Amino acid sequence: MTITAQGIGSGLDLEGLISSLVSAERDAKTSSFSSKTQDLNIQLSAVGAINSRVDAFKTSVDSLNDLEDFQNRTASITQPSIGDIISVSPGSSASTGRYQISVDQLAQGSRSESAASAFSSASDVVSAGGGNLTFTSGADDSFTLAVPAGATLEELRELINDDENNYGVSANLIDTGSDVRLVLTSSVTGAGNDLVVTNDDASLDAVSTGMTIKAGDEAKLARIFVDGLAIESDSNTFENVISGVDITALKESAGETASASISTDKEGVKSLIEGFVSNYNQMLSVFNEATQIGAALNGDSSIRNLEAQLSRSLMSQSDGLGDFETIFDIGIEMDNEGNLSIDSTKFNESLDSGYDDLAKMFAGEDGLATVVSGMLEPYTQTGGIFDKRTETVQEQIDDTAESQEAFNYRMDQYEETLRKQFTSLDITLASLNAQSTYLAGQLANLPGFTSNN
Repeated sequence: MTITAQGIGSGLDLEGLISSLVSAERDAKTSSFSSKTQDLNIQLSAVGAINSRVDAFKTSVDSLNDLEDFQNRTASITQPSIGDIISVSPGSSASTGRYQISVDQLAQGSRSESAASAFSSASDVVSAGGGNLTFTSGADDSFTLAVPAGATLEELRELINDDENNYGVSANLIDTGSDVRLVLTSSVTGAGNDLVVTNDDASLDAVSTGMTIKAGDEAKLARIFVDGLAIESDSNTFENVISGVDITALKESAGETASASISTDKEGVKSLIEGFVSNYNQMLSVFNEATQIGAALNGDSSIRNLEAQLSRSLMSQSDGLGDFETIFDIGIEMDNEGNLSIDSTKFNESLDSGYDDLAKMFAGEDGLATVVSGMLEPYTQTGGIFDKRTETVQEQIDDTAESQEAFNYRMDQYEETLRKQFTSLDITLASLNAQSTYLAGQLANLPGFTSNN
């Protein structure tokens, strides 16, 4: 006898019984796996959020950990009425002060032009036999171009512009209506750096010795005046004219003057300290959210220890810094929740009256930034506390997934065993039912047998 569905032979709800038995074994454990995985994922997310915020805070701390960052300079320029005549780039070693600057002359490269009627059109052949042209500007810039036989003026223009060794010579053609002029412009500036073109074949004279540099088209140096002193440069950039300051001439000033003020970049330092305060508060907020009652890291000792260490560092005193002993003396404040803020008035006064001491408080030897950065390093470094914590939680998630997979396999095996057992039971019951029916039929045919329905 073959049974194709549970309970067919016996008439019992064996399918429902199997389902109930499997569910009784599976559901509670599956729920436990799911709950554990969810808790671990929440932990993983919390550790990731804390790691990210601590890393951001350490970045802001490290930006305050170098005294050179407190020596940056900024330039304020008042341009004349004709527009921008200069730009100024001060380095950290720049001397502070105020300077009057004018631009007498801009540097330029030379411009040469072919003789009138030397070429009637762009398709004129430059040289029937070909040869070499050498372009030179000053002592350091030169390249040689091979001109093929039969090359036209237009082809020569392209050869010059496309040559990989070209140091900065630009070739153009100008159609005057009566002829076509070849114009060569050199980017090499400075007096004595006029473009010179020579050849090794007389047929190329029209584009070498035949080129002329007109008055005013010569290569020129740049000249500026700083507080009345004339300064010259081969280019429009003047390096270290003022100690640590680069000046770029943009436009001839026609007698007008720009005023440039070089000062310590206190606004930049203020921005760095504001970033320090902001990132600290954001980190503290993530700490509180992750460790509050019922949260994923409630009671976590490593977070509590780090928070306590940071708080003690912020309150630590420094010696030899004038009127400043702690960061609270420079205008930083802390509320009852531990959050920081800046009293702008007091902070600006500190920048003006004790800038060097303030810089040492953060970036000096054993300064606050040095101490805090070292404190955070074990947490944020590769393979550090947070990395290991992340790895541990991830391993627990992976282990839980493997355990759940193994449990699901055992449940599948358990269900298969039940089905085999109940199939056997169903066949047995079906056989007994058939025998009972047969016996009842035989008894009913016996003489004197009465059936009680």
